[in-house]
Amino acid sequence: GSIHHPGARGCHQLIREGAVLVETIDHILEALQGWKNLPPSNEPGETKPGPTHPLLALLHAAPQTSEGLSASSGWPLPKVLAALTELELDNSVACEAGRWFARA
Repeated sequence: GSIHHPGARGCHQLIREGAVLVETIDHILEALQGWKNLPPSNEPGETKPGPTHPLLALLHAAPQTSEGLSASSGWPLPKVLAALTELELDNSVACEAGRWFARA
């Protein structure tokens, strides 16, 4: 959108942050190519999915919704959702009917 239109600010911010235009499933698959081969990042303060992951401990106790995990962990919902995505990609959790379960 126009740089003068206030409604385009969000889109412009996404572009500045490196967003990619996706119009089809092929675009998504192309962007995901090789993601399993990426080395683990070692960013300071990053929580790595694993057997001691705090969300896994909560999910081993009982299945929960994303919002429930946010409340019980004290983490903001976006952080919970990002962690759940990582755990799901790692095949450590699954979501069924809106509830997250730890895989055995």
